[in-house]
Amino acid sequence: MKFRFQYIYTAFILSFLILTVLAVLFYQRLMNTQRSSNEVEHTYEKLYLLSRVDSHLKDAIGSERGFILTRDSSLLEPLLAYSHEMFPLIDSLRLLTVNNNRQQININHLKRIVSERLNQIRTNVNKAALRENSSHNLRMLQSKVLMNDYNDALRKIEAEERRSLLFGNIMKDSYQAGNPKLLYAIFVFAAVVFVLSFLFINRELRKRLNFQEQLQQQVGSLNRANAELEQLTNTQSHHLQEPLRKIQTFTTRLLTRQNGALNEETRMLLQKINTTAEHMHGLTRDMAKYSDLISNRDTLVEVDLNYILYKVAEQMDARLTIQHASLVVKNTLPVIKAIPMQLAILFEQLIDNSLKFARRDVSPLITVAFEETVGRKISDKLLSVFGGSLFYRISVTDNGMGFSNEFAEKIFGIFEKLESQQLFLNSKGIGLAMVQRIMINHGGNVSASGIVGQGAVFNLYFPVPNR
Repeated sequence: MKFRFQYIYTAFILSFLILTVLAVLFYQRLMNTQRSSNEVEHTYEKLYLLSRVDSHLKDAIGSERGFILTRDSSLLEPLLAYSHEMFPLIDSLRLLTVNNNRQQININHLKRIVSERLNQIRTNVNKAALRENSSHNLRMLQSKVLMNDYNDALRKIEAEERRSLLFGNIMKDSYQAGNPKLLYAIFVFAAVVFVLSFLFINRELRKRLNFQEQLQQQVGSLNRANAELEQLTNTQSHHLQEPLRKIQTFTTRLLTRQNGALNEETRMLLQKINTTAEHMHGLTRDMAKYSDLISNRDTLVEVDLNYILYKVAEQMDARLTIQHASLVVKNTLPVIKAIPMQLAILFEQLIDNSLKFARRDVSPLITVAFEETVGRKISDKLLSVFGGSLFYRISVTDNGMGFSNEFAEKIFGIFEKLESQQLFLNSKGIGLAMVQRIMINHGGNVSASGIVGQGAVFNLYFPVPNR
C-alpha cells in the first residue's frame, strides 16, 4: 500500500512537471509569435515612412521643375508643404531602427542627402525667380549626382528592411504553425492525465466503499459480540455472587454456632474458605465494574476534581485512620470535562493501591499534585506524539513498597500481579487496569514509575480542551 502511494505521488509530480514545461513552452512560443508580429508591423511602418519621404522629395523636385519651366508660383505649394514634413518622418524612421546600427548610418546619410537636395531646390527656385541662368547646367548636373546618391541610400535602407520583413514573416509563420501542434499536445497529455486520474480515483473509491462496507459489517458483528459478552459478564457476575454469598453465610454459621464443637484446624479451614469466598466476591464485583467501564455510555460533564477527591477521602477516612495514613493535596486541582462516577473509582483505586502496598514500618503518605504540560514533554509514548497539545497532569505519589520500572506497563494489565504482590490476598490485580480504562475513556492515559522500597508515582494525563 505504501509503495503504491509513493508510485502515485511520483507519477503525479512528473505529470505536473511535464504539463508545466509544455505550458511554459507554449507561452514562450506565443510571446515569440507576438514579438515577430510586432517586428513585421514595425518593418511595414518603416517602409511606409520611407515611401512617404521619397514621395515628398519627388513632389518637391516636381515643384522645382514646374516653377523653372513656367515661373508659376502656385506650383511651389507641394515644396512649401512637404519640405517641413520630411525631416520628422526621417527622425521617426530613425527611432524605429534604433537597434540596427547599419540602418542608423544609412538613415543619417539619407537625411544629409535630402537636406542637401532641398537646399539645392531652394537655390534653383531662387535663381529661376531672378531669371539667372548662369551655371544652370552645372546645378542640374549636381542635382543628378545628388539624386543618384539619394537613390542608392534609399535602396540600401529598403533592401535591409525587405530582408528584415522576409525573416520576420518566416519566423512568424513558423511560430504560428507550431503553436496549434503544441496546444494539441498539451490538450492530449492533460486529457490522458485526467482520464487516468479518474480511473484511479474511481478504482480507489470502489475499494474504499467495499472496505467501508466490510468494516461496517465487522463493526456490527463486534458490537453484537460486545453486547453478548457484556450480557454474559453481567450474568456470570450476578450468578457467581449468589453462591459465594451462600458459602460465606454457611461458613459464618458454622463458625458462630458450632464454634465450640470445632477443632482448631477445622476452624482455620473454614476461615480460609470464608476469606477466599469474600475475595472471589470482590473479584466478580470488580469484573462487573470493569465491564461497565468498557461499555462506557456516559456523557462528559464539568467536574471539579477537588470535590471528587474530597468525597473519596471522606469515604475512605476510616481506612486512612486505621493505617495512620496522610493524604496531602499540594495545590488546587482543575475543573475538567469528565464522568464523575468514574473519576471517583479512579481516585479510590489509586489510594487503595497506595494503602495496600504500604511499608509496614512507615506511615503511608499519599501526595496529589497538579500541573499543566504539553505532549512533547511527556515521556509516555502514546501522548508524546501529540507534540504541542496541552494536558493536565495529576500525579499521585506514595512512599510505599514501590516497584521496578521494568514492570511499569505490566502492572496495568488485568489480573497482573508482581511477585512481591502475590502475598497480598486482598490485591485482586484489577484496580490499576480500571484506572487505565477510565483514562482511556477520557481521552488520556496513565503512566507509572517507582523505586523499590521508596514508593511509586502515578501520572494521570487529561487532555485540555481548546481554549
